[in-house]
Amino acid sequence: MRHLYRPLRNSGCRIIDDVDFKDCRSLLLENEKLLIHLLLDKGGEPIRWLHKPSDTDFIWLSQKGFFPSHPLYTDYEMSYLGGWQEMFPEVSYNSSYRGATVFRGESAMTPWDYDIVKDEPEEIQVLLTNRIRSLPFLTSKRITLTSGSETVRIEETITNLSPSVTLEANWGHHLAYGAPFLDRKCFISLDPGTLICNPKSGETWSWPLMEQNGDIVDLSRLPAPGTERELLYLLTQDNKYRITNPIRSVALEVRWDGTVWPYLWYWQNFMADTEAPFFGCDYNIGLEMFNVPPKLTLDEAVQRGLALAVPPLGSVSSWLEFTVCTHDS
Repeated sequence: MRHLYRPLRNSGCRIIDDVDFKDCRSLLLENEKLLIHLLLDKGGEPIRWLHKPSDTDFIWLSQKGFFPSHPLYTDYEMSYLGGWQEMFPEVSYNSSYRGATVFRGESAMTPWDYDIVKDEPEEIQVLLTNRIRSLPFLTSKRITLTSGSETVRIEETITNLSPSVTLEANWGHHLAYGAPFLDRKCFISLDPGTLICNPKSGETWSWPLMEQNGDIVDLSRLPAPGTERELLYLLTQDNKYRITNPIRSVALEVRWDGTVWPYLWYWQNFMADTEAPFFGCDYNIGLEMFNVPPKLTLDEAVQRGLALAVPPLGSVSSWLEFTVCTHDS
């Protein structure tokens, strides 16, 4: 629902909800420090997460960019524009579960509805909801932004709408970083007790050093274009990380609920992936929190006891926060 007669502000916290961008309904959330542009018709994902004082946008756009929706390109990979997506009820591949086809990132490809919960100069809150089609789940997330703050808090719930069947799901956030924020000068900070895990070999190391092809690699630093790296996952103690760009004197700190999302995938794509969809064009990383290690399908996660089990008419809730920091804070 568009709120035609809602008062318009140009200071403090503010919401604009009557904008279409490339045929996508959009929601703009803003305060003195941040401007966030959400694409409601494309998973509610942000296409802008602009930090005004440093003129830094944390959303990386892939070389394909963003185009209006088209029936030929409806799957997650073909419609992938980069940036950040909510992944539910499947996070790795399209797969089969209880006779249904569950789509990778269905919540990232489908439209979300919204309600304005609070609209005051001191604070704004919006509630986004999505009822996916493959399984009877309702997903909702409340986004809060306060005046003068550089922190955005997101509180989420998945609800099983079946009155009699326990349903499983995989869930998490595909957070990918690239230009203009990410460059080779950036470094990644995690707690010193973080464990690096290779899901293929089963090897583990202590952050930030690992062994690859007989060499010691520092994963906190970004390598030259063309460097090949495997998909890893990290086990942290405090469930947060920080990516710092010292040239821009700005950093992004991400915190999340590790009880629901204990696995932090570390995806490294340094223009070395010559196959679809990147073809050697993109330099980026992903630090992505999920309930499963890479890259289990929902059925495999169920067999290993790692999928989220939601009882009839029950729910699972979680949260995450994004804070922009100055380099020396």
